[in-house]
Formats: sequence, structure tokens, C-alpha cells
Amino acid sequence: MSSVSGTNTNGYKNIGKSDIEMTDMVQKTMREIAQQRKYLFFGGKGGVGKTTMAAATSLWLADHGYNTLVIATDPTVSLPEIFGQRIDGTEPTKIDGVERLHGLNINPKEAPGVFQRRLEGMTSGFGNPLDKEMMSTPCAEEMAAFDQFVGYLQDESYERIVFDTAPTGHTLRELSMPFDWSTFMADQIRDRKVLASSLGWNDPEETLGMLRKEKERYDNAIATLTDSSTTAFNLVLLAEKLPLEETARAVKDLKGFGIQVPSLIINLVIPPESLQGNQLLTRRSENQARYLGEIAKRFDQKAIMTVPLLDRDVQGLESLRSIGHVLFGG
Repeated sequence: MSSVSGTNTNGYKNIGKSDIEMTDMVQKTMREIAQQRKYLFFGGKGGVGKTTMAAATSLWLADHGYNTLVIATDPTVSLPEIFGQRIDGTEPTKIDGVERLHGLNINPKEAPGVFQRRLEGMTSGFGNPLDKEMMSTPCAEEMAAFDQFVGYLQDESYERIVFDTAPTGHTLRELSMPFDWSTFMADQIRDRKVLASSLGWNDPEETLGMLRKEKERYDNAIATLTDSSTTAFNLVLLAEKLPLEETARAVKDLKGFGIQVPSLIINLVIPPESLQGNQLLTRRSENQARYLGEIAKRFDQKAIMTVPLLDRDVQGLESLRSIGHVLFGG
């Protein structure tokens, strides 16, 4: 399935009845994805518009009656900037002027404090500095931010949760963490039992219980991420070579985790009516047309939506609603 239109020999997109019908079909699919899944992820190469699509989707959902939370896991200020307000890094913030919408901008610099307090409670019975060792590792901030993110995969306060993820490579590392942590916790439980037995300790059941609970927490995260009935991972890209190839790799890597990608969003497509004899735009449009065709061919089983290049920045509720309308219709 694809909404990518055909092109003529000059690179202009042919917009006919079949294109409009196909766009309506893809919008319907996009609506179904948004309305039927609780967890919606937006990923892709840096600079392709993930935050825009995540923010527009969260606003569309809130406008359509869903109590929604949008979470940025990318350590940037993009989410606060696009909504034009401060968004907290540890507690959800109400989005001004929108009922049923909150935002959270996970800050890796703040997350370690939250994570360390949880670790200290969990490892208090170990009698070793495990928590201090873990917090001194190079990836401590990344671990802490993802631990905070995992907590929202079991959150019942919201009907829909939209995730604006970090650039692809970083996101794939994050997504591997619950798999790694589940294994780590299983090893801790086993080793703790062996050590207690060999040293004749009366190992507190409370300590093992906390470890089991932590393992269950990450097992649940894995189950959520890989459940296509509750989770959809949507990739955003540009009609260019590098974003196309990175998207192809991401689809393959996500499949390796058991995570399906039902849709692609091609951002910043030059509208044919804007060319008006402009040679630079015409050549850029021709280049895009080639990649639009390749994307449609390589990902023909996915819903593919194109979002036009606008003549202004996407910032604020009005422009986000216009993007939401492109993605999902009215």
C-alpha cells in the first residue's frame, strides 16, 4: 500500500483520481494505526521530522477525544520548542490550550537521579555497591532515560502514548535495553541464590522479590514493544538516498527485535504547484520522484504517507493540526 503518486517524464507528480483514492486509503490505515494502538513510536534518521510527526499525532489524538501523552526520548529541546512551552523532564506537563494532552521531555541529565534512587531501593539488600558501579558506566544516562521510558509502557493513566524517539542508532540501542536488562536480572537472581547457598546466608526474600519484580517489569516492556496489536513503530524519512537506506536497515533491525513497522512517513516532499518554472526546485522534485518510486517499490506492503514541504516552520498548534490532517484526515 502506498500513497506515493506516479511521476511524468519531467518529474512532476501526477495527481489524479486514483492518487486521491489511494491517499484516502492510506489515511484510513494511518487512522486505524493511531486509534487502535495504545503505543505509537516515531523513529528515523536525525533531522527528518520525527518530533513534528509525533507532536502532530498526539495533538490529533487529543483533539479526537483520547487522553494522550507525548514523550520525547531524544535529549534535545525539540518537543518544548514545537509546542512553544516548557515541558518537564520527570513529570508529564499539561500542553497549554489542549484538553487531554500532556508532554514529557525525558532529560538524560535528570533521569540518573530518579534511576539511582530506584536502584538503591532495589539493591539495598545486596551488601555490595552494584548501584554505584552501574551509575558510573559510560551509558548510565542512556540506561536511566530508558528506565524512565519503560515505566510508561505500563502506564494506565493515558489512553494513547506517543514516543518521539532519538535518531535511529540511538533508538535501536534503547530498544535493546529491556532485552539486556531482563537477562541481567535473571542472572542476578540466579547468582544471588548461588552465593547465598554457598556462604550459608539467610537471603532476604524481599531482595529476591524486588529483583523478580524488576525482571517482570522489563519482560512486560518486551511484550509490549513486540505486540503489534498495541504498539506501532512508524518510521519517518526523506525522499533521499541516505534516509532511505537507513530506513531499510531500521526496518530489518526492528524486525530482529520482533517489532513490526506498519507505516512510513515521507516528509518534506516538494508540492508540484510550487515549482512554477523554478529550475532548482524542479531538479529537487525530480530527484525526490526517483526516490519516491524506489520507496514505494521496496516497501510496497507498508502504508506510505507523504507530507509536503511547507513554506513555514511547523511550530504551534495550528501548524501541527495541519500536519495531523495530512496524516489522518479530519
